[in-house]
Amino acid sequence: MKKLLFVIPLLAGLMAGNAQTQYCGTTQTEEDLQWLRNFQQNYVPGEENRGGTTYYIPMKVHIVGNDEGTGYYNLTHLYTQICELNEHYAPTGFVFYIYGDLDYIDNSDYYEHDWFDGSNMMDENNVNDLLNVYFVADPAGNCGYFSPSDNGVAVAKSCAMPGGTTVAHEFGHFFSLPHTFYGWEWGTPDDNDQEWVNGANCNSAADGFCDTPPDYLPYRWNCPGPLQTDPHGDTFFSDGTFYMSYSNDACTDKFSAEQQAAMIANLLGPRNNMLDFPTPVYVDLTTTADPIVPENNAIGLYPNYTYIEWAPVEGATQYHLQLAYSAGFSAIALDVVTTNNYFEARELLGDKKYYWRVKPLAPLNTCEPTSLAYSFTTGNTFSTIAESDMFDHLSIFPNPVTSGNQVNISYRSSESFSGTLAIMDITGKVLVNQQLNVIAGTATIPVNMPAVAQGIYFIKISDNTKSELVQFIVTD
Repeated sequence: MKKLLFVIPLLAGLMAGNAQTQYCGTTQTEEDLQWLRNFQQNYVPGEENRGGTTYYIPMKVHIVGNDEGTGYYNLTHLYTQICELNEHYAPTGFVFYIYGDLDYIDNSDYYEHDWFDGSNMMDENNVNDLLNVYFVADPAGNCGYFSPSDNGVAVAKSCAMPGGTTVAHEFGHFFSLPHTFYGWEWGTPDDNDQEWVNGANCNSAADGFCDTPPDYLPYRWNCPGPLQTDPHGDTFFSDGTFYMSYSNDACTDKFSAEQQAAMIANLLGPRNNMLDFPTPVYVDLTTTADPIVPENNAIGLYPNYTYIEWAPVEGATQYHLQLAYSAGFSAIALDVVTTNNYFEARELLGDKKYYWRVKPLAPLNTCEPTSLAYSFTTGNTFSTIAESDMFDHLSIFPNPVTSGNQVNISYRSSESFSGTLAIMDITGKVLVNQQLNVIAGTATIPVNMPAVAQGIYFIKISDNTKSELVQFIVTD
């Protein structure tokens, strides 16, 4: 039966794979709005004063890609969207936060879905008692929609960019709100169902809120919009500042007081199970995750083992690491979240320049700035060491190194020890032999490479019990 609710939107949204031809595909029938109508009948003006209460809303964020596991929503945009979303909802006291890990779904039928596949996507992946939101490429031809029958929100990643208000709009639907032009989705309503400028039928027509003036525009429009006329001949302009209108994102900036009251009542009523989770505590972060290794503009790193580390940030529980092919981070190569302040990249391209940056994350705090962007270039030599017994991390750069130049040994060790460092050629002849004192932590050791013929060489690090051998290449 619930599939029938999806046949009402225009045919432009029925086929997957199309560009977003409609702003919002949400269809709310009077049956879906029954709770809201009861609330409005009993609403007493002034109840919108919430008294400064904060309500924490747990979200399950589903990042949908295609069958090959590509096309995911950019996490930088996700975290920015959450910061902006909480600004939009600040008057309600709602604070949205990601509950648990991000859920990655690799399914082309869901990545660009029609209504049937969208319903299946939510039925299969929704987590009870959370606000489930899916970021996809094409949600049935719309920028986004809330499905009352499946109790989930789907948003096109192209419509969830910084500065956009689509997510705020769809979450408004989730918490009971209809469009400000409700009734016009299906053509021109009867005269009595069109909200009048004089306000006489504001409780019974359109969205039922008396502090959202008449709006007859069920399509995207720029402020101030066209002049309209109600059934009594009174002219007006729609107020495009409401998130629940169809005005362009740059126009919108608020929910009305009555809309706020309805959403709060909806959360405290039929959606009160969302308030049963432990109250999260906001953590402020006072420093950035400054890059450590690779050093800026490092070259010759292993494509199958590039070790990346940044300064830990007190209070941070996660870090968002991005690698990109471009300085502006428009072409993302790696987009991950980790609990460590380091990452081992094992599937990079050879002879490729990468840019990287890190953003610290903390409970209720995804708004901190990212670090400065560093760059490095991979070589065409692959690491032969899969794991290190002596170090948490050990690498050489640049690799290849020019004969007679300096080579750098980067390490991360959980303990200190003394030993020796030797450089040998392929026959085992020792070219450099020196004492080595390893201090627990992260460090880079510069070694002057003697003038030698091009070829394969080895660095050997030894203590009293074991040794580590790393291969590198010398060029003329």
